[in-house]
Amino acid sequence: MKRRKFLKISALGTLATGIVPATLLGSRDCDLTSADILGPFWDENHPYRTLLAHADEPGTRIFISGTVTTNDCEIPIQDAIVDVWHADDVGCYTVFQECDTGNPGEDPYNLTGQMLTNENGGYSFESIWPGYYGGRPKHFHYKITTPAGLEHVTQCYFVGDPQIDESWEEQHAGRIIPLEEGEGGLYGIFDIFMNEEGEQVGVDDPHTPIPSKAFLNNNYPNPFNNSTEIEFGIIRAGYVSLAIYDVSGKWVTNLLDKTVASGTHLFTWGGIDAFGKSVPSGSYLVVLKSGGFTGSKKIMLLK
Repeated sequence: MKRRKFLKISALGTLATGIVPATLLGSRDCDLTSADILGPFWDENHPYRTLLAHADEPGTRIFISGTVTTNDCEIPIQDAIVDVWHADDVGCYTVFQECDTGNPGEDPYNLTGQMLTNENGGYSFESIWPGYYGGRPKHFHYKITTPAGLEHVTQCYFVGDPQIDESWEEQHAGRIIPLEEGEGGLYGIFDIFMNEEGEQVGVDDPHTPIPSKAFLNNNYPNPFNNSTEIEFGIIRAGYVSLAIYDVSGKWVTNLLDKTVASGTHLFTWGGIDAFGKSVPSGSYLVVLKSGGFTGSKKIMLLK
């Protein structure tokens, strides 16, 4: 998968839930993202970009994406500034320290950058997996600033890091993320839940019939070999998750992850996963979650 392709897909907010859900129909964890230290290597002038590392920067490429939401962990925050910075693969901050390796392009903002969240609260960036610095686990630094002016400084860490023990896990709950190997590097998701109130968006359309109860219809056509349409209905505006899983329960992609108006909605899936790759033939599950309603349907892809 090409790097630009990943960044384009992630910016649409398709990578808004965990890579492998704890349970297929599990609820969202609504604990606010805890704070962490700013550290000595932050600069207020980080450029706006999603590619933080030069193509020849030593280390393993890593792709991180996620969403920024309000304190109900559902309503997305659009146009929040997500500022990210980190050490190189040997734990040296090349912009501030004398390093023996890294920064082949002599970039004055190497391994730093900030980006704005999209309408779904989504962000994404590509860089390299940081090394160890100061005896601490590998980490990315984050500073999030919402349009309302709320600032939050935090960090994310990685599952399986040998420097993370049980005590560290307890103190940094929700910020130790799993990584999955994929084409071109490692992939991870870090969702950020801000301590900010939000209002649901989406106004009921008086011209759209509102169903008497929520529903998820069978897709059509089924089986399909090119694309299929998935129809659902909700009785009131609210957060909706419409996701595709394989039959083992592994997440494939999100078709919808936002607040929508009441009524009937139609979405198309073309057999593409969240990384822009065609999925193999076989059976899949489409899962709808809205309010207290959860529904699932089995779909078949034949190529």
